[in-house]
Amino acid sequence: MVKNTFDVALVVGTRPNFIKAAPLIKYFESKNLDVLFIHTGQHWDKNLSHNIFNDLEMREPDVNLETPLDGMNSQLSFMIKSIDHTLSKNIVSRVGVFGDVTSTLAAALVAKNREIEVFHVEAGLRSKNMMMPEERNRLAVDALSDYLFTPSEDAVDNLLAENISSEKIFNVGNIMIDTLKVNLEKIIDSKKTITKQLQIEQPYFVMTLHRPANLTNEVLNGIFKALDSFKKDYKIVIPAHPRLSQYIEANNLEFENFVFIEPLPYINFLALVSGADLVLTDSGGLQEETTFLNIKCLTLREETERPITVTNGTNKVIGTNTEVIINEINSSLDSKLPNEIKIKYWDGNTSQRIYETLY
Repeated sequence: MVKNTFDVALVVGTRPNFIKAAPLIKYFESKNLDVLFIHTGQHWDKNLSHNIFNDLEMREPDVNLETPLDGMNSQLSFMIKSIDHTLSKNIVSRVGVFGDVTSTLAAALVAKNREIEVFHVEAGLRSKNMMMPEERNRLAVDALSDYLFTPSEDAVDNLLAENISSEKIFNVGNIMIDTLKVNLEKIIDSKKTITKQLQIEQPYFVMTLHRPANLTNEVLNGIFKALDSFKKDYKIVIPAHPRLSQYIEANNLEFENFVFIEPLPYINFLALVSGADLVLTDSGGLQEETTFLNIKCLTLREETERPITVTNGTNKVIGTNTEVIINEINSSLDSKLPNEIKIKYWDGNTSQRIYETLY
């Protein structure tokens, strides 16, 4: 069997992966690298996956492994076998992985077992919460990788504290900002369209929830009880992650006067966010996007793996206690935003720095 030869394989599986991979694929291919683009199919919702390719003008993957919706261990097992089968049919010099999802760990394991160099984009982030699967994935992938591309200096410090060789660590900046900057004009131009489409005629909050720790009756009821205090003056818009929708439906929960909508494509979602008076989230990436867009953000968790969004940005980590949420929303609404936020290497040139390090 004649095998195809590629300079690099890039493996994605979820919406945040696509956002991080899009600028790197384009930059690599502009430099005439042969890229094998592998999609594990970890995300199954059309708005969370397929539409992102159109939104980001991103080419379709060369391979879609169509991972079934299942438990984490079952998905990991399926991905390891499928990625291994794909790499067995091709000659690949390096494998690039992104973020902290199951697909990231599976691809890193397979590549190292095949003695292929691995580079990890968004290395070094730490929440210090081992109950989070993402934290376990980050630790394992960073330990396996040959090149660790960090988004910020605190991530470099985390890796050095774990005794990872400084020769492997490169602070290249936040690759999500590459994508955001390229699409910023579209995002701003779409703001009026999306608010009109959703019939939003008053100030509004945007909230996203998807982490298992927040998807319990007690936590959700506490969060929505806090937001009840503000729904007279603000519309509460909730692009519902499939995990949240399924939980609410399975448990027959009802929350009145909140606007639940389907997950939005990337451009429309950030257009909605860019017009919000406040964002509440348990998402990591949205903490970064709101920092760059200079939008107030409250993180409904007890910790963050992105502390730079707190120390240098617009974000505050507040947990899920009802009274705390009410107080922090009031405090946030009364506060003023800084005129401009600048974080080192969050400048849209991260893909270039990665390429120049590798090649």
